[in-house]
Amino acid sequence: MTLERELKRIEDKVREGFERADRMRSFDQFIADFQDNPRLYLRTAAQYLVDMFESLGTRASTRIGQDAVRFRIFDQDLDSSESLLVGQERVQGEIYQNLLSYAKRGKADKMLLLHGPNGSGKTTLIECIIKGLEHYSRTESGVLLTCSWLFTDREGKLERIGFEKDARETDNLETYALLEPKDVSARFQCELRDSPIFLIPREYRSQLIEQAVLAAPEECRPRFPYDFFLEGDLCQKCRKIYDALLIAYKGDWRRVLRHVQIERFYVSKRYRAAAVSIEPQGNIDAGVRMLTPEHSNLPPLLRNLPLYELGGDIIEANRGVLEYSDFLKRPLEASKYLLTTCERGTVTLPSCMAYLDLVIMATSNEKQLNLFKRSADFSSFKGRIELISVPYLLRFSTEVQLYRKLIHSFSRDRHVTPHAAEVAALWAVLTRLRKPNPKNYTGILANVAPRLTPIEKAKLYDSGEVPSRFGDEERKALRTGILKIRMEFEEDEGEFEGVYGAEYEGRRGASAREVLTLIARAAEFKKNRCLTPMAIFEAIEELLKDTSVFDFLRIPAEGGYRDVRKFLDDVRVEYLHWVTDEVYDSINLIEESEYDRFFLEYFRQVKAFHTKENVYNPRTNSYEPPNEEMMLSVERLLTLNESRDVFRSHIITRIAAWSLDHLQAKIDYQQLFPEIYGALRDNFYRERNRLLTLIEQDILKFGTDEFDHLSVADQEQVRQALTNMKAKYSYCENCARDVIAFVLKVRPELEEKAKRDGRLL
Repeated sequence: MTLERELKRIEDKVREGFERADRMRSFDQFIADFQDNPRLYLRTAAQYLVDMFESLGTRASTRIGQDAVRFRIFDQDLDSSESLLVGQERVQGEIYQNLLSYAKRGKADKMLLLHGPNGSGKTTLIECIIKGLEHYSRTESGVLLTCSWLFTDREGKLERIGFEKDARETDNLETYALLEPKDVSARFQCELRDSPIFLIPREYRSQLIEQAVLAAPEECRPRFPYDFFLEGDLCQKCRKIYDALLIAYKGDWRRVLRHVQIERFYVSKRYRAAAVSIEPQGNIDAGVRMLTPEHSNLPPLLRNLPLYELGGDIIEANRGVLEYSDFLKRPLEASKYLLTTCERGTVTLPSCMAYLDLVIMATSNEKQLNLFKRSADFSSFKGRIELISVPYLLRFSTEVQLYRKLIHSFSRDRHVTPHAAEVAALWAVLTRLRKPNPKNYTGILANVAPRLTPIEKAKLYDSGEVPSRFGDEERKALRTGILKIRMEFEEDEGEFEGVYGAEYEGRRGASAREVLTLIARAAEFKKNRCLTPMAIFEAIEELLKDTSVFDFLRIPAEGGYRDVRKFLDDVRVEYLHWVTDEVYDSINLIEESEYDRFFLEYFRQVKAFHTKENVYNPRTNSYEPPNEEMMLSVERLLTLNESRDVFRSHIITRIAAWSLDHLQAKIDYQQLFPEIYGALRDNFYRERNRLLTLIEQDILKFGTDEFDHLSVADQEQVRQALTNMKAKYSYCENCARDVIAFVLKVRPELEEKAKRDGRLL
């Protein structure tokens, strides 16, 4: 394709897109569109935001201990498909509910203040909302209109200036809206982007609106109050131009409207159109300047009028979202005008008052909010602010999504070993958890919740997994009480380093931002050819030395919680379990079905024991009493907190209960009894530990001269294991050997430590 043809193609596409968007229209065209679908043009900023949330849709999700709804505007950038926000479904829901409340009241009369620790995603939440607005404003249902005033020095000389071309127009009225640029001598935009509906005099506007609403189909009628559009009016500049024209034309309203051009605009943070973020430098948010002939091409009609042009952040944000980043870092004196702005929707300027229609959002870190709450000014502000807490994530599988999204950008030229993101996420979540207090619970939960270790609590929050070391009733209490455990500290307050304030779970700990820096640091280590979990461990060890930089390192340990150094050992143990399973599965010494066969035999014996029946033995071709030794061989592998008879009875009860809840479904024993399957698997590996160790040592010889001295069968076994690790788990040859070296080094140390602690690894 030649350059000229390519440029012509682009030219045609741009023109086609402009015409399809219907960017420019006359007032009569606007009224025709309004009558077709009044709902689109009778939406305040809050109502528009609610429609945007709902238009882009939702999907089912989960939170700790309950189902949740997730809004798709937080999932990914609809233009670039880039992933945006992970987790925070509760916060999404609270933002939406507040916006819905504003929409039903017809005005956004409070600021939404997102508060939480640094790096918890507050700014990202607002960025997602703005990106959603930018996308929605370009859709057919997200149309936004404003008006401008056009003047020409050729008026009276053209035979039909701006003759209407729209087929819907039948009365052939003249308009300047579609003039060629060369015929326009002056153009005045409305800085507040007021709705064109305000061009209809207020005393006649109500009837026109009500008639249009009644005549429209149900789906095209406003779903929220529209008093704002019945009572509102033009900005001061537009009102003065309107009045001047009305006087000049001796009350001919239609001739006044000839000067009006209706224009569609799009939300854009980059171009500060209905989406503005104010940084905390104490800058002036709104201003005004007088238009004079020296700096504006004023037509003769307007030269004797004192016209003022509005400007500044808050003006440019009108009809959209205004964000105050780190709001409480601003001098409070510079923000006191917001008391009136939030409540009444106005801002007073030197020569006029601006009437606003926007949603004000802000962010603040928790420390500054705590200090603000204890200031004399807080009582004045609290009635104009809705507080929404944004804690750190407490589910490590959710946090992993964030690190996976970015980890490859830190290691562009190196392979990322499986579980690198997982170990970072698990360690980060462990630093955020708090020890349950028995005084906050009743019944069985009061006894069992405080006994949860940090790693057990993390797994409970993440997937609902309960520790196998607890009895059936205790495990049931944990499953049903998970939400109570999560909400235990929601209203908790305390003092840390001289500042008293909120201490909810997720208030303190390693932030995602800090962990991403840690991962980037690990990617710089050159001792391994891949970015490995071992490099992450090394980076964590370096971070633990900076107690003066990271305040969560200075929190005293409490019953195993807040012990950030021990958490590193806990994550190493957990990682050892993950990779050991993968290595052993890749070596493929036993089929998964073997565990099913062994468990089913155990269950057959337990069922017979429970019903006091005999069991058929195919080897002797006779019915015999249940095999006590076989049952004991499994139960010795478990930590039982009840008698064997009660434990066996609970096995039958759990299967019966599951069957009632899953009628006609095949029982998934591995899911129903993870503690028994885990014990069987661990026992199998312990019994074959020596053989497995020899195979692992052979794998480390791959690529060296020693490998040639192995037997053909051993070489084939090594190659097959490496192939499986690559195909099943995405290891490369380099990191596969790194991981096996880690297992061989760490496993004996951890096994010895487990023996000293009187437990199985």
